[in-house]
Amino acid sequence: MKMTVVLLISVVHLLLAFSSSPCATAEQVVLDAEGNVVKTGSKYYMVSAFYGAGGGGIRRADDSECPAKVIQSPFDVDRGTPVYFTRKASKKVEITESTDLNIEFYKDNQTHCSKNVWLVEGYPGLHYKMDISTDGVAGELLQLASWFQIKKANSFSYKLSFCPLSFGGLGCMDIGTEFGNDGQRRLAVRGQRTFNFVLLKDIDDDIGIKSVV
Repeated sequence: MKMTVVLLISVVHLLLAFSSSPCATAEQVVLDAEGNVVKTGSKYYMVSAFYGAGGGGIRRADDSECPAKVIQSPFDVDRGTPVYFTRKASKKVEITESTDLNIEFYKDNQTHCSKNVWLVEGYPGLHYKMDISTDGVAGELLQLASWFQIKKANSFSYKLSFCPLSFGGLGCMDIGTEFGNDGQRRLAVRGQRTFNFVLLKDIDDDIGIKSVV
């Protein structure tokens, strides 16, 4: 019940922020669920914009796997694993729409696996879905499969797109969810259902990203 109230309040905040923001430009900032600008160096939960059958937040499939698949939790109350964003070749701290980003899971505790950067597996797979895993390399400009973009999905949520060779947004592919053979709801390019999400800032954000493993 508490999670439901939090999400409802967050959606209201985001609607008000969207409605009061200026017209979209090439540098339109991304807002979290409270209407604040999303920034590098902060941690966020990527949670389904639809409470109920929409499922919960984004997380690693299994810490025993390295690299791991990126999945959506089946539980609405599970916010998932926090992530942080890094802009491509830019010193700006604000995250903007349609800007290339690395996405990386934040890990508080040391594990056997140091792979946390998202990557599109199987790229270039032109005619089939491609799963998202944690096999990427942060800041590697030539690794096209590890760069993503955040785009406005509707008036209150965002979606992820994979745009390796796009010009002005042409050629982008939405990232959605797809059930794997193991029954897990995997994130994948050309997934059956586009994953619309809101960003919830991690309240324990004072430690920054220095503990990432």
